[in-house]
Amino acid sequence: MKVLTQEQIKRGMIIAAAMLLLGTGVLLYCEWRGNLQDTLYVCRKMFLVMPVFLILTGLAHGSAGKGTSLREYAVRMFCGRNVTGSRKVYLDYARIFAAVMVILTHACSMQADADAAPWKINLLLACAGIGMVCNPLYVMISGSLLLSSDKEESLGAFYVRRFVKVVLPMVVYYVIFLSISGQISLIPPRNLKEGALQILSGASGIVPHYWLIYILISLYVTAPFIRVMVKNLKDGSVTVLFFLILAEEMIAAYLPLTGVQTGFTLNLASWEGVFILGYIITERRTIWMERMVLMFGAVSAVITAVVMIMDDSLKGYVVNTAPVMVFFAGAVLILLSKLEGHLKGKFQFVVQTLSKYSYSIILVHWYGLFVVTWGKIGLQPLRFGCIGGIALTVLTAVIVCLILGFVADNTVVLVIQQAVVSLGRLIRKPVTRKR
Repeated sequence: MKVLTQEQIKRGMIIAAAMLLLGTGVLLYCEWRGNLQDTLYVCRKMFLVMPVFLILTGLAHGSAGKGTSLREYAVRMFCGRNVTGSRKVYLDYARIFAAVMVILTHACSMQADADAAPWKINLLLACAGIGMVCNPLYVMISGSLLLSSDKEESLGAFYVRRFVKVVLPMVVYYVIFLSISGQISLIPPRNLKEGALQILSGASGIVPHYWLIYILISLYVTAPFIRVMVKNLKDGSVTVLFFLILAEEMIAAYLPLTGVQTGFTLNLASWEGVFILGYIITERRTIWMERMVLMFGAVSAVITAVVMIMDDSLKGYVVNTAPVMVFFAGAVLILLSKLEGHLKGKFQFVVQTLSKYSYSIILVHWYGLFVVTWGKIGLQPLRFGCIGGIALTVLTAVIVCLILGFVADNTVVLVIQQAVVSLGRLIRKPVTRKR
């Protein structure tokens, strides 16, 4: 493992100082108690470890920025690596759209039972239902990327990469929220075993939306094997698989409405089926398949809104793996892919930044939406005539979550990721024996 040069360490410390300065401002704002003295007292533990954390963050940025200039690394911090030639720009837009829909559905659903004019409640319910497209859309995006990849890597490299990029950030954010809620303490250590068990058990009240992250991680486990299967299927078999997935989803979702029960296990009527559909729709679709998904997707968006307005207790029939929502998500992907020629080069810096941090936005959005946007800033969907309130709430929450995710990813998350990567390199380093 190469030792960092003095220049790399210096550059890393400059970046770390800037990030921690921004992080301190964010921390003081989020924990503001009405006066500076009380706020500083609440944040005292963070300030005590700040010097050590500054060094660790500086070393992490120094290691992550090897082989790049300060300007190149700064751009990478925002936009990620420059892979414009092979980049599927429409998937960047799909990630951003999904992140916005997550915030939209949670913001609107939380006020859908408020005392307000009927048209406002109906609008909130419709937006909450349409926003639920985020769930199958995220799974489809993952299926499209992982199952179509031609990158040659071993199973070990695949799992390590997903662990570092997906699992570690989720665990770090979970620990942060457990600490903020007082369920665990890092300084001094308290209830760490209980916290670890809670993370293993899945989503909880402080991060209820993490259920989807656990599903995605589970799908990543089998992704290398599914990829081999689907990429070796002939076009005719892919078509049959497409219809088989949709048929199983329809049976699972709607057959119980007829009073008929089946004892068959419908393996594809689940998130695995949606995962595979993401690959088929983006990589192996035919013209008639494209037209069918677009047509049913448009109808499905209307059906979802109508069902939510009529009786939101029936939403189980139109969300998640229900065919209605699957068609809607598929139509979004197809529409964005057809618009890719017009999307390329438009607002590239903003789009790539939002896409890079879309995962972080999802991880932090519950806090960013309800604690900061609602609690601190005071924006809620039913304000400013409802339509304006929804737009302002969602836009502000996206910006807030982007800032929170940017700070967390480039401080504590980066430190943990670089530590794990360095440890892995150390373990793989061949031992030279003395003769």
